[in-house]
Amino acid sequence: MPKVILPHAAKLTDRATLDATLAVLEQYFDLSADGYLCQTQDLWQVLVSAAAQCTYIETVCNDLATAPTSETVWGYLNDQLTPNVIRRLRGATNRALASQLPLWLRDHPKEVALDLHDEAYYGKDDDPDDPDCWVCRGEARAGTTRFYRCATAYVMHHDVRFTLAVEFVRPGDDLIRVVKRLLRRVKTLQIKVKRYYLDKGFCTIPVLQGLMAEPTLAAIIAAPIRGKANGRGTRALCQGRKSYRTLHTFRSAEYGEVTVPVMVVRTREKRRDGSAKWVWLVYVVLNAPHLTARQVRKAYRRRFGIESSYRLLEQVRGRTTARNAALRFLWMGIALVLGNIWIALHWKYLQRCGSGPRRVAREVFILACLAKFLRRAVEAIYGVVAVIDPPNVKPAKFGKY
Repeated sequence: MPKVILPHAAKLTDRATLDATLAVLEQYFDLSADGYLCQTQDLWQVLVSAAAQCTYIETVCNDLATAPTSETVWGYLNDQLTPNVIRRLRGATNRALASQLPLWLRDHPKEVALDLHDEAYYGKDDDPDDPDCWVCRGEARAGTTRFYRCATAYVMHHDVRFTLAVEFVRPGDDLIRVVKRLLRRVKTLQIKVKRYYLDKGFCTIPVLQGLMAEPTLAAIIAAPIRGKANGRGTRALCQGRKSYRTLHTFRSAEYGEVTVPVMVVRTREKRRDGSAKWVWLVYVVLNAPHLTARQVRKAYRRRFGIESSYRLLEQVRGRTTARNAALRFLWMGIALVLGNIWIALHWKYLQRCGSGPRRVAREVFILACLAKFLRRAVEAIYGVVAVIDPPNVKPAKFGKY
């Protein structure tokens, strides 16, 4: 195993992991409790344990011997997590995310990816005209067409996977406003951006017009291939035998039209059986005229690291069947913050020794290990239910067979 630098001879323990997590959550999130059996720290310890186990509050409270009951925890959550606090919750999440960013992240320009993430919702239809409705509609996935949605900005720097900012999206929100809020947040963090990468969901005329209005903003946006081969859509560009750069006009009856430079890339894609086929990819390339087709394809492939961050998010996100939108966004926020805390603990405790670029021993402290540390630390505080007494009732009488 590689040698690891331990600052001040400190070791990373489960209790140190829990203390670091609670310090961040209690500082930035306005969620408290002042009961006889449930204080603020108790409330957060239950929530952190539920997030670490990807389970429900009831499951955690029933498994811990001396923890507050689930009814007590739900009482505090329902009183404080109302729909009108979602915007404050977004601000608290962004401040907590920023608190874990290392200073050296501002040294050189970084590449930043923007993406939309949907959390499936299986409840009843909400009225879209209701100001407290946060359920968005989308393409069918995971057995539903209704989702709670967030947009995130994510730094692409070697193996560093920090989430820079998050925006909670409600039905009817203009994507360009969501994008501009994320860009302002990244600028507030004083992080120099070399180039932005956006997925197909952002390839709309309002977003393209808004990005083109920023003369110094460089971006690569994946464009969906639509239309007929002999029409005016992007499918008509997918012809020939070589990649090329050209101009393309996107048209819409509602938003008009916009002409942007695009890179049409022809590349080989491997199938699962090992064979390969030729496929076409179309990218909108803003303020990056020097990039070749190969460089655009290679650079955009790195954006898929944000999909890994979403898979990690699902490993530390609490579950709920409640229709409380604020609680659902709280689980999203906690999961994102836990991801940043996980990376920050690497740079604090697990830096590799030696010259060269900054490196950490990531393989010795994976996210599953963080989740186990948090669960064990909470169980050490409250104890676990190891024995269940049979109920004091008469045994059931069965008739003769």
